Amino acid sequence: MEILNGSEIANEIKLRLKQENERKNMVPSLVVIVVGDDKESLVYAGLKEKAAEFIGGKCQLDLLPASISREKLIKHIEDLNRNNEIDGVLLQLPLPGELEQFTEDFLSTIDPAKDVDGFNPGNRGRLYQGQAPFISPAARACMEVINRTKGSLSNWQITLVGDSFDLIIPLAIVLTKQGSRVSIIPDYKKATLPASDIYVIEKGDRLVFNDQHIKAGALVIDAGFHWNQGKVCGNVNRDKMGELSGHLMSVPGGIGPILIAELMNNLCQAANR
Repeated sequence: MEILNGSEIANEIKLRLKQENERKNMVPSLVVIVVGDDKESLVYAGLKEKAAEFIGGKCQLDLLPASISREKLIKHIEDLNRNNEIDGVLLQLPLPGELEQFTEDFLSTIDPAKDVDGFNPGNRGRLYQGQAPFISPAARACMEVINRTKGSLSNWQITLVGDSFDLIIPLAIVLTKQGSRVSIIPDYKKATLPASDIYVIEKGDRLVFNDQHIKAGALVIDAGFHWNQGKVCGNVNRDKMGELSGHLMSVPGGIGPILIAELMNNLCQAANR
């Protein structure tokens, strides 16, 4: 299988955005809210900050204590909503401790016009009507890869493995509206996957998928994340794809960098508005 380079695709997107912002003399402004001191969340927030700076924008990291109350976090988001100098607001997930149960409350508070993650429940609902101002960056990243390798989003047999609100569900909606035939498997339990032109595999054990599961000539997007002997890996074992024809976006260096680039795409859309 031909291995696709996610970092190269992401760099192309960010360079295009940088050039467009320079031409328009536009400086998109993003705020990333990080609650607690989880190292992984801080790393992701830092990557978003670097991407925003690369495209000529600004990124403010609001580091809040894990002990913050539900009411104070909601007020903090409302204050950001009212700040006309800020184009995009996102809340780094997952939230720590007892705050996690209020995640939907916090996402509902983010102004839909600044919801560059596309996580506000109202925006998620508008996606069914084709009226959402933003599509989640994870879904956009997969759409970008499909367009580049298959030429369009329509008329394909596609299998999605997972059930997440940030990737699988919005991607299924967009693909279905574009005319593709979509099968969703909420979680992989050693079942046989339908023969498909495209696979997006978010759930499953580390390195469990190989050439026995995949149709020849298919595009495979690995959206899993696991640790294996101190290294990051996904659900697909690229070393066991054999001589199978097709394209593979594996982990690491696959969909992750594109996701952040597509977040910047949403941010620039918000700034344009």
